[in-house]
Amino acid sequence: MKKILSVLWRHTADQVKPCLSCSDTGRSFSELLDLLIPAFNEEGIVLDFREEIISGDAGNPENIVLLNEIPIGLFLSHAARGEEYCHASRCRPPEHIHRHYPDASGVRCDEAPEILFRKAILLALDDEVRTHYAALR
Repeated sequence: MKKILSVLWRHTADQVKPCLSCSDTGRSFSELLDLLIPAFNEEGIVLDFREEIISGDAGNPENIVLLNEIPIGLFLSHAARGEEYCHASRCRPPEHIHRHYPDASGVRCDEAPEILFRKAILLALDDEVRTHYAALR
């Protein structure tokens, strides 16, 4: 059975690429997807990348990426939880493992280490995890 990774980038017409970046490798999310295509093909995963242009005044979040209909930020936060396992008083988790921030134009951006983006993709392909997040919406 083939798995499908549906990536929907919802953005305004003035945005040229998703504002998602790997904090450690410097890759954009689009570059990471391009890098992963051979592995997807090997594993029978079909990548369905689509864009949806929205008006900036519609009240919808601008520059949002959905993986299999779930905002990527949820998957990134879920993946980041596994990195923040130490709760001792002297052991502090790395700050800003997954960071949301507005860019200079006010567009919502996400930044995380590349491994979290890779984990987010795997989580988006997991039926149980997707069902959990779909129920929350």
